[in-house]
Amino acid sequence: GGMDGNSDKGEYSTKGIKSSNEIKIYGGIITIKAYDDAIHANSDVALENGETPLGNVTVYGGTITVYSNDDGIHADGVLSIQGGSVFVTNSYEGLEGTQVKVSGGFISVTSKDDGINATFSNGNAINISGGTVYIYAGGDGIDSNSRTSYEGIIFNGGDVVVISTSGGNSAIDTENGYTYNGGRVIAIMPSGGMSSESKHGYNFSSIGTTKNVSLSSGVYLTVKVSGENSVTIKMPCSINSAMIVYLGSTSIDISTSQSTNSNLDASSVCWY
Repeated sequence: GGMDGNSDKGEYSTKGIKSSNEIKIYGGIITIKAYDDAIHANSDVALENGETPLGNVTVYGGTITVYSNDDGIHADGVLSIQGGSVFVTNSYEGLEGTQVKVSGGFISVTSKDDGINATFSNGNAINISGGTVYIYAGGDGIDSNSRTSYEGIIFNGGDVVVISTSGGNSAIDTENGYTYNGGRVIAIMPSGGMSSESKHGYNFSSIGTTKNVSLSSGVYLTVKVSGENSVTIKMPCSINSAMIVYLGSTSIDISTSQSTNSNLDASSVCWY
């Protein structure tokens, strides 16, 4: 066939699991190492029965571990994670869909570019209402292309840690702002550059707070809210002049230490 996208892809598909319509994962243990997208659902070719394909990927359960040189999980339609565990250990972009919805489960993404990317240009593109999310991104952490005011990303719940190492990007990136209704979100990125995007939340001063701190690789960063531990993160990298955005409280205390007694999970994060 013809060449498109990554010029190194070759003449044959190097995707892991792919569908011309829809992928649903209910359980089991799935491990994929792929040159192209690890899991991919298309919506661009009409099905044999004449129906329009959905291009959706939905994860209800199971343990999915993917290593990709392109997208970890790509949905031309809606990418929805409702349960289970999703580990994207290497990717160009981690999770990508027209819309991305997270309502449950455990997600850990390492990406060279964006951690979560939604291409929808109108309305709510990314909705996080539950689950536990960890993103370590070389580009934007959570990136929405929606131009609708304060609807690019809606945080309704869940526990989210998002680290972006790129000064030219932001841990939270929207075209026209996000809305925070609930959950706990901590975003860490180099200060300056595009970092102000992470504060572009509706009524930000009443939902969140920012702190500036220097972080070295391997240090344990603990955030306290009202004197109680909220989260401890083991930094995977150094960010000399970091900006931290916390959503869910307008007043936080931050401390760093070389060691911790807390029980950190596979992503080196402990929520209390």
